[in-house]
Amino acid sequence: MARAFKSTPKGFVADLEKAERRLLRTLFKDVIQLLDVGQEAPTESASTSASISSSDPFWDIVAELGPLGADDAGGGEVAGVGNPVGAGESTPVREAPQDEALARLLPPGVHGDTPAEQAAAGEFRALTEDGVRRAKTADLQRAVAALQVNPVVLDEEHAIAFSRALNDVRLVLSARLGIDTDEDAERVHAVDDWSAAKDVESYMALLYNFTTWLLETLMLALSTRLPD
Repeated sequence: MARAFKSTPKGFVADLEKAERRLLRTLFKDVIQLLDVGQEAPTESASTSASISSSDPFWDIVAELGPLGADDAGGGEVAGVGNPVGAGESTPVREAPQDEALARLLPPGVHGDTPAEQAAAGEFRALTEDGVRRAKTADLQRAVAALQVNPVVLDEEHAIAFSRALNDVRLVLSARLGIDTDEDAERVHAVDDWSAAKDVESYMALLYNFTTWLLETLMLALSTRLPD
């Protein structure tokens, strides 16, 4: 059974069973895949729709998961900055992801519903989104590497990256579970028995609750290092 992250002289330490570490590695790798298959090339105008991948690795892997207790069942480089569009060329834009999970991972940098605001959001996304994807992928890869051994021991830099990776998993799961309101969150949090889980949504709710709990313990441990 998982033991919460604690702040120790060696770093931030959590004791996770082999099956729990394997499960977390799978979740982190799935988000990496989601960020990769959802990659879109900028278009030449706001009126041109970017291609959207319909691939959804989360449904594939979660459908195969059994109970958790089964035996072994930083900021990135900003893309495009420093490469101004030549005179007479249209400014590259990128459409927001249509996949809700990707939309939560990659929120707009400019908000608004007017044509000008939408155009500005597309231009900003074209300049920055690739860098955000790379930064998130790097965090997720570091998290996968940290889970190779037990106990999991993280220095402060790796702990912060691990917390970002856990939060990205939560964002994807929250989208798949349709968590949009407090009532939705209460419905998901009420699912707490692995032995009673009988469908994909129940397993996903349990995964969401597990990653939420683990993230909360890590953030609490990190908070003990804050200056008074």
